[in-house]
Amino acid sequence: MFSGVILDLERLWEESSCRQPIVCLLSMGSDPTNNIENLAKKHKIEYRAISMGQGQEVHARRLIQQVNQRNNLAYLEST
Repeated sequence: MFSGVILDLERLWEESSCRQPIVCLLSMGSDPTNNIENLAKKHKIEYRAISMGQGQEVHARRLIQQVNQRNNLAYLEST
């Protein structure tokens, strides 16, 4: 039986870099959006989100380029 793990976003943030994406695989019903928004606010960085779906690849690539240039945070969500 699998037991869920509570993600420590602050610790994950400390271990990450702008060249190293953070990838989370979530269980059904979990939504870290508010936690990620709060993390961005705490660190005073811009947060941009995009829902992935058909035709969103071009927009997502553009968003990733923009946030990398500005040291901001992109959240690519796929359901």
